[in-house]
Amino acid sequence: MITIKEYLVNAAIIISIIYLSSFIHKHLLVDIKKGLKALCYTVVAIFTGWCSMFFGIHLNDSVIFDLRFVPIIIAALHYRNPLTILAIGVGIGLLRLTFGITPAAVVGFMNMVVLSLSAVLLTWISKNWGNYKKVLFTVFILNLLNIVVSMIFGVLSVKNYLLLILPTALPMNILFSLLLLWIVKDLKNEFIHKTELWNRANKDPLTKAYNRRAFKHFYQEYVFEKKETYPLSLAFIDIDHFKKVNDTYGHLVGDVILEKVSRLVSDHLRDGDIFARYGGEEFVVILPSCTKEQGISVMEGIRQTIENHPFLVNDLTIHITLSVGIASTETTPPKHLLKTADDAVYQAKENGRNMIHYGDSPPLR
Repeated sequence: MITIKEYLVNAAIIISIIYLSSFIHKHLLVDIKKGLKALCYTVVAIFTGWCSMFFGIHLNDSVIFDLRFVPIIIAALHYRNPLTILAIGVGIGLLRLTFGITPAAVVGFMNMVVLSLSAVLLTWISKNWGNYKKVLFTVFILNLLNIVVSMIFGVLSVKNYLLLILPTALPMNILFSLLLLWIVKDLKNEFIHKTELWNRANKDPLTKAYNRRAFKHFYQEYVFEKKETYPLSLAFIDIDHFKKVNDTYGHLVGDVILEKVSRLVSDHLRDGDIFARYGGEEFVVILPSCTKEQGISVMEGIRQTIENHPFLVNDLTIHITLSVGIASTETTPPKHLLKTADDAVYQAKENGRNMIHYGDSPPLR
């Protein structure tokens, strides 16, 4: 017999895991690589299925009623990656066997595989549908399949399914699936909204690099608080003769140049590096855990890339060069890092531009 109390316990566990996962994502997973993030989602979904089984309702010695199939529905409607959906289904199915290898457990494994394959098929069938139709169709079909497959393989008698499962469990499962999807969508929209607000406050709208306000925050954090990131290098980047570009071709062309330079510089930096537009045609980069030699090597690669890259704008070919100033905590006190790098880029421009200057060292071409 399925009691309301046991069902609510199972449902509450899944809801709790979803909220905890959302919290962890916001604070720990936002900046990790896409592949690793997908792996984390998959592991959490499989773990959710296992928890649902662990706190499941035991209808007899071998049959467990639970909500392990719900993560497959969420994956089908929110992640839509076939490999992720299949991995979640197979993973949950294999973990069913950890509760004892019985005929019911084998059927449970087969059921999860069938549901994940069906979910992949449904994502393909419904890819051009409206959202509400897609959600209702996917939830109803996967919930119905979850019961039909188990009934076909005879986990319980047909009579028990018709009298116990179909009239009560199926409607409850459908409603709970819809509730969870609404919760996930709300958490997702909240995160997107907060991200957009943060970007508006901290990102330069033209170049998509951090703005000066955000840079000052990171500078304070890395230079004075995160001493474990030493040696720390900092580089100022200035686009040579950018005023001439604006005066000759117009500010719209200048804006395109700024966007393209920003993108090329970003492509040469690591995930943990901080790249910001300091003002006008001037950019600044914080390079954590980066020696003087490594910083010079990175900036030299950027300088050469920009020098050899023809910027095509409205049938115009424009050549751009950079002057770069670098400072490092290896030779400069942390509190003087910004000024030393700023003085270095000024020295690079004084010495002829299109070069790197490290502190008071000779310019490097």
